[in-house]
Amino acid sequence: MDLPAPLPPPPPNRVRRLAGIAGGLVLLGAAIVVLRTPPEAGEEGPAPPPPAQTVVRQYAADGVVVPQPGSRPDPPAKVVAVVGLRRLQLWWGPNVASVPEPKGAAGYEVTWGRMGTAEYTRLVAEPSVQLDALDNNTPYDVEIRTIDSYGQRSQPAKTSATPQDPADNPPWSFNDRFMTRVVPDPLNWRFASTDDCGRATRGDGDDGSRLVISAQCGIEPVALRARPPLRLRDAPVNGELGRFVVETDHPGQRGELLLDLVPGPADLIAGSPNGAPPRGPAGLAVEDASLPPGAIRVRVAGSEATTEVQVVVAPGTPRLGKAVSTSPAPRAELGMAVRWEVVLRTDGVQVLRNGVVVGGGDVVPAWREATALVGFIGGTGGLYAGVSLVGFIGAPTAAPVLVVPPSIDSGRVVVAPDSLLTTFGPGERVPGTRGGQIRLTLVPQNGPDEPATDTFSVEVGGSLFPARPAVAGQPMVRNVRYPIVADVPPEALVYGPDGKTLVIRVRGPQYRQRAATRVISASVELIALEGAVSPAAGSGTDVPLPRGASSLPRPGAVLLDAAGNPVPEDAVLPSGRTVVEVFTDGRAGQLRTGRLASTAGVEVSLDGRRVAGIPTVVDGPGLGGRWRLALTTADLPPGRHSVEVKVLGTDPTTPFAVASVPFRIA
Repeated sequence: MDLPAPLPPPPPNRVRRLAGIAGGLVLLGAAIVVLRTPPEAGEEGPAPPPPAQTVVRQYAADGVVVPQPGSRPDPPAKVVAVVGLRRLQLWWGPNVASVPEPKGAAGYEVTWGRMGTAEYTRLVAEPSVQLDALDNNTPYDVEIRTIDSYGQRSQPAKTSATPQDPADNPPWSFNDRFMTRVVPDPLNWRFASTDDCGRATRGDGDDGSRLVISAQCGIEPVALRARPPLRLRDAPVNGELGRFVVETDHPGQRGELLLDLVPGPADLIAGSPNGAPPRGPAGLAVEDASLPPGAIRVRVAGSEATTEVQVVVAPGTPRLGKAVSTSPAPRAELGMAVRWEVVLRTDGVQVLRNGVVVGGGDVVPAWREATALVGFIGGTGGLYAGVSLVGFIGAPTAAPVLVVPPSIDSGRVVVAPDSLLTTFGPGERVPGTRGGQIRLTLVPQNGPDEPATDTFSVEVGGSLFPARPAVAGQPMVRNVRYPIVADVPPEALVYGPDGKTLVIRVRGPQYRQRAATRVISASVELIALEGAVSPAAGSGTDVPLPRGASSLPRPGAVLLDAAGNPVPEDAVLPSGRTVVEVFTDGRAGQLRTGRLASTAGVEVSLDGRRVAGIPTVVDGPGLGGRWRLALTTADLPPGRHSVEVKVLGTDPTTPFAVASVPFRIA
């Protein structure tokens, strides 16, 4: 690329005074030291908290009838195993195995190991499980037991299977199964998130054979960007120009998966700032004003009931294709990897889920080369997604030679155009490079009715360089991610005072009574010297952000009338007796953190007074369930009352879960 001459420096500005601020920090630190001083000898500190309850005793108050365990549940009738690279997928329900779940199942216990051993155990709510980090070409024996509402186990349903590399590999132009020593390999990938709220690393434990995307970003998307571009074929094969393939267990039943092809050097682009794009007829693309011109997005949104698949483009994208005939996407199985394929054709875009067309759009790419982004949106409980494959099919492609980039200090906000230069210093140049391209993602703050004509520049190494939109023609919209790039020569790539960080500042317009434009991500692509080759990947020390603690099943209750029909919440009941159906939702608990915690039992209270205890550990830790209790309400005064259900775990570190149902006595 042609590297520009630096812009002239701005006029000097007054130097900010920091001494008072530094003194304030020292005083604050001293205050913290004083507050943390331990008590003198003889003084009593705060009492330790009581130990967490992990045992539920069987109990029934006067006038309360509590159900008792019956016979043990039946085992799964049939188990279907699908082998993959270092993994097994197992189903024993109606979706794949075509058999009903055992009657009264609250969940399942899965044990597996080599040569008949039970090396590992997992509790699951649904009749399916994916086992990762296995050894290829090694037989594994699996036992699956049904668990009922009292912790009783069935006899095991047994199967054996051998993980192996699938033989039907397509003609990849690029693919990564994340089996290298360092995951993700920096030769192939960059990862971007808002203010570093996410990570892309190798999984740990039983996720160790996959790339794991972990984040605490709320609904902000994070993105894995491929360094090699996806290139379309010059001559289509059966109408196909190229294909973008991703195998992941996200979004499951929560969040979104975004498969983006962007005709420009972007690390991050927007989600939909005002919620999901509008819905349109099946098989046709919908428009989203936050997308860069020419970009093609496949949006996969998961929920407990359905999986929504859309092809999304920027407004004004020519509709040169035709509507695609699609099938509904099935509801996702928790924790089960799915292969998604974006097929770019001369007559439109098709979206395949495990080989079945479930989405499409009437658009044909106007570009021959694009940046591929795999985006992830989690939720309030965080994000923990496994990725086992990303690949392209199309024209030959390759990643540029890797020059390991330094970390970047971007300052987080755009500064005024005439502010004092702050990035020059005596630091050494970044070695082994002929220059580079700085890639930034901004969140502009121009007003909704103001023309978006802001221009930006990047200060690095004591010089200014012009910046431009990463995708030509992208509009600047308030609070919508806006990727920009700046090309810089090698003499500007100078380490900061710490000798390892590249300090940059972005300059742009400032508006009175308005927040500054944010810089939410920054990276640099360095240009290698002639004849250089990429270095071997490093040792890799990052670990995923911690997964949330295992979650208990979510409790609930409903009041029933004399005919056994549910009574609306806060309903008026006659004085006498009533039936309460108490239940737990294991799927909701497993969805929360990806791991289901075992239950010791449930306790039921009426107006804060314990009236029933039901243990769920007959044969071992339980998974909740469903029970009907008869309660007397004859002694309750008229007015408002409530039934409370509390689920307790067998692990003292697992927080209990509570739900309540209000009602009134006439």
